[in-house]
Amino acid sequence: MKIKNLYNISIIEKYISKQILFGLLIVSSILLGIAWFSQIIRLLSYLVNNNLSMWTFLKMTSLLLPDLISIILPIALFAVVLFVYNRLISDKELIIMEAIGMNIKQLAKPAIYIAVCMTIFLYFITLRLAPIYAKKYRTFAYEARNDLSALLIKEGEFNQLTSGLTIYVNNSSNNILTDIFINDQRTPNRIRTILAEQGIVSASKNNITLTLEHGSIQEKVKDKYTVGNFERYTADLGVINTTSQRNVKASELGNFEIIFARELGYADEKTYPKYLVELHKRLIMPLYCLIFTLIALIAVLKAPLNKRSENKNMIFAVIGMVIIQMGYISIFNFLRVKMNLYPLVYLLTIAIIYILFKILYSEKKISFIKFKRNKKA
Repeated sequence: MKIKNLYNISIIEKYISKQILFGLLIVSSILLGIAWFSQIIRLLSYLVNNNLSMWTFLKMTSLLLPDLISIILPIALFAVVLFVYNRLISDKELIIMEAIGMNIKQLAKPAIYIAVCMTIFLYFITLRLAPIYAKKYRTFAYEARNDLSALLIKEGEFNQLTSGLTIYVNNSSNNILTDIFINDQRTPNRIRTILAEQGIVSASKNNITLTLEHGSIQEKVKDKYTVGNFERYTADLGVINTTSQRNVKASELGNFEIIFARELGYADEKTYPKYLVELHKRLIMPLYCLIFTLIALIAVLKAPLNKRSENKNMIFAVIGMVIIQMGYISIFNFLRVKMNLYPLVYLLTIAIIYILFKILYSEKKISFIKFKRNKKA
């Protein structure tokens, strides 16, 4: 009989796990889509101002996904665990599971197992993937912002770069121009017209030059005309360089680069705490999956049997989750000032997880505060 019960319990654990995983996939995909779309809306002006194609823009915003996943996944898991266990309670399935001998540890096991797996997954994202993608995103944004061809020259229009210098191009992308027409009247009594199939914009110390390929030059000096062809020709656009050196943020540095940020020249004594806080965030934030899951399980499994499906349980769970999250945000801000207190953050995190496990696995039920309505006489 015991073997049969163990077999039944194993099937039930798989049943709960499948529901949580399926719900997590749906909810996290929806939240991730909403968050990604909001980022796209926020950066639309960036698309227009930097003359990016829609495909390039989508590629750029997709680099934000690791950061969005690290924020959304713990919240999505919390919501799914609350929903799945509340549905089991509403459908009386949880009562049947308890009737065949399942205890709280066995009922909570699928959710905790998934929370641990998601925590490990988030550690891979925050410690490895997110810094790489953050660096790619900021490099992409910097290059797009400082794409000289996009900054100076608009496709399909006559662009007057300086007094007496007009340029027209058919296509302009990544500092490469095609089908180029240049009219140069900057020198008195001389008009130079240049046609070229392709050109590359590059910045020197004091100006911007255009290296042209496969074209011709027609020059008029007073009443004399000269015409010539070229395979390669360098034209001085005479425009001051608008590029600047990119500042490197802590979010795009690897873990060891953050630790040695001062030695590598990324930070000084004043800014170093900000870099260390980034590393502590990467080490703490994945544990939100486990902490939020334990809060949700306590709300639905530790209430008295006749109170489990009440909405106030979920309200208290949400409040608890928000308090934890806001508390950590305040702590991380505080660490920017008191860097030497960071060991206390890890002790606090261990204490929170330990206390939540003790509450969940204790035999005592938790009676949530009743909201009483004032009755009118």
